[in-house]
Amino acid sequence: MDDSLKEKIIASVSAQLPDANKERLETLLELIVLEVESYNTCGNDVPWEKLQGVITEVLYQSANDELKTVVASVKRGDTTISYASKTSMIQGLLVNYLDLIKRTIGCGGLEFF
Repeated sequence: MDDSLKEKIIASVSAQLPDANKERLETLLELIVLEVESYNTCGNDVPWEKLQGVITEVLYQSANDELKTVVASVKRGDTTISYASKTSMIQGLLVNYLDLIKRTIGCGGLEFF
């Protein structure tokens, strides 16, 4: 993915989430790009322009989730408050688009060796 497309995606998400830290958005975008590249098991060129909408949406959801603190459970006895886990958040968000990404890259069908 070229830098101009990255800047365009970050600018779009920054406009939607003005409280988001730009450096954090860049880091999340790099993680998303690496994850999408890992789906390219057939070695095709990744059509980043076609995936721009999906990547922007995943970046938005990921950054929005980080900005919100979600309480997962509250216990009254000895006052226990647990916050929702954010581990493997990007992979969880990309799972919803996995088939679309693989078909767009061209690695979605059966492969025979």
